[in-house]
Amino acid sequence: MTPAGLRLGAPGVLRDARRPPPSFRPERLDVAGFVGVAPRGPVDEPVALDRWSDYQRHFGGFEGPGLLPYAVRAFFAQGGVRAHVLRVGPLPRAPHPAAEQARALHRITLARADAPGADPGRGAPCTIGLCARNEGSWGGGLTVRWEFSGTGQFTAAATGRDLALPEGRTPPAGSVLRVRGPGLPAAGSFFRVLELAERQDASGARTRVAVLDRPPGGGSRAGAGAPAGAPAGAAPAVEAELVTATVTVADGDPAHPRQERFAELGLGPAHPRYAASVLAAESLLVTPDGPWPAALLPPDAFLGSALSRPVRPGMDRWESIGADSFQGPLPPELLPVGGAESAEDPVSADVVGMDRMALVAEVALLCVPDLLWQYGESVPVTETPAREPADSFAPCPPPPVPLTLHPARPRGLLLDGAAQLPEILRRQQRLVALAERQRRFVALLDVPPGLPVRAVARWRAAFDSSYAAAYHPWLGTVAPDDPDHRAVHVPPSGFAAGIIAERERSLGLPWGPANALAADAVTALQRLRDTDCDELHLLGIDVFRAERDGYRLASARTLSRDPDYLQLSVRRLMTMLRLALDRQARALAFEPHTPQLRDELRGAVVHLLRGLYRSGAFAGDSEEGAFFVRCDERLNPGWSQGLGRLVAEIGVAPARPLEYLVLRIAQDADGAVAVT
Repeated sequence: MTPAGLRLGAPGVLRDARRPPPSFRPERLDVAGFVGVAPRGPVDEPVALDRWSDYQRHFGGFEGPGLLPYAVRAFFAQGGVRAHVLRVGPLPRAPHPAAEQARALHRITLARADAPGADPGRGAPCTIGLCARNEGSWGGGLTVRWEFSGTGQFTAAATGRDLALPEGRTPPAGSVLRVRGPGLPAAGSFFRVLELAERQDASGARTRVAVLDRPPGGGSRAGAGAPAGAPAGAAPAVEAELVTATVTVADGDPAHPRQERFAELGLGPAHPRYAASVLAAESLLVTPDGPWPAALLPPDAFLGSALSRPVRPGMDRWESIGADSFQGPLPPELLPVGGAESAEDPVSADVVGMDRMALVAEVALLCVPDLLWQYGESVPVTETPAREPADSFAPCPPPPVPLTLHPARPRGLLLDGAAQLPEILRRQQRLVALAERQRRFVALLDVPPGLPVRAVARWRAAFDSSYAAAYHPWLGTVAPDDPDHRAVHVPPSGFAAGIIAERERSLGLPWGPANALAADAVTALQRLRDTDCDELHLLGIDVFRAERDGYRLASARTLSRDPDYLQLSVRRLMTMLRLALDRQARALAFEPHTPQLRDELRGAVVHLLRGLYRSGAFAGDSEEGAFFVRCDERLNPGWSQGLGRLVAEIGVAPARPLEYLVLRIAQDADGAVAVT
């Protein structure tokens, strides 16, 4: 169908320059952000992950004292499909001698052709360095193997520094060639390709040549080194092959081995796949240490392989990680508002930890599983779960079996919930203040472990925000690679984030993210009675209740005292609407303010709200009772239009999820039972 007003002429592709009418679509809020301690991986750089194996590839497994891997694994186990993970490290973040010393350093001996007095065909020995990509003791197990090979052998005529190239042979500038021929060693000699050029002979034919760093055979006269009996002035024939390097990097981790292989690497900076550039841009394990020589050569003309040697082991600086590593030195009011378009956007070095994660526009759920970090000594502990008091007569259960709890971290890593409650509140209130300022995500808090119900009530009194939700108690899970099957207590926010994400993807935002089992949770740090759960629910604490089939999230409330935002689904629905209208209406800026534009805007918003209404997001028996959209002359008088403004009023009535189902059971005189 030809668009109206488009005049067709000659056949071809014609562009319709009309602006499409505005449209709005729901924003996804199932992406989680995790901030914590890991033994390896980039520091203060959010990394997007789509599965648990992505975490293992970037940050390792369960080694190290942090709880971050357990929280991320719990998120994906519940059904989460996308997360951003940020590893914290000691301050300061700027280049610091201690940080450099914490990264493992490996050195390897190659050759360089530009050394004073060096044989240009063999070079002179030189040592180059490869540093572990990030700090940690993991870098001490790295191995780096260099393999040199010659490929694509061809015969060519050499005239001065020009090497005539046969059809299909075009070694790029910056390449290294091993050349054999008259006047050269039997093993050959190395030559560097400075550039590719075209030459025209006396007959007018054009030939593509590689301009070398010196004439093959040591002469610059045409015909020098020509075979005996060859015609006078004939260019000598030589055998040449392209020399490339293959670098294989392995981290030596027996539990989660990682290996990288980079093939067809060049040895000169002008090469399109220069070894230093490729390793710096693509490797997750190593990066060049300092500048490399401009003219690298293999260590021997016979090629072969070489293995790097570690000269400095990496260090884990757990004791240097503190509260500022998670929240940085800047107060929330000085942090940027809004989200960065990508994690690679330039950000001030003072924005670290959860402040840096808060700038990732995708993140809608923020968890900091190591927020209570306090480094200490490793002390394994064995505990016996308390027996649940019986409410009625029943066969006695077998005596509980002692369960070994071995937090894969020093026991003293966590702040003591009772003795250090003010410091815990300071850190968590800082996180909630960040969520309140950004207004894009909900901070998922973990109730400090070990607090009795009365102490939890005092802890809860310190918060009043619909951008925060609290979860209790800590759940025990087992690492899949632990042969002893020892349970580790994990902050419940990771499980909650996965349940929230899965519920949004499967049922939609209007559904309360609760009444779901915590996958892989096998025990809990505290056993809560029914009366405890009742009291905690009225406080707005979301509890994982112990049931026959596991631990089930019993509610989905926020920490707000405002009854309109008591439910987490309501808070997230309103956040989604604000983000959708804010982000997707930006294209209308600088449009002419006309009645047609107002009608198009109103129609687009109505279309969005109508779809949400039909999915159960709003209360009301009809659309008129569920939402309204106004964008008319009354809201946009002439003086307002003169200020360049377009005003629209949008009202919605969010549906609240059902929390209580009351049943009345009555028996009449005939013995019939009725349930209402």
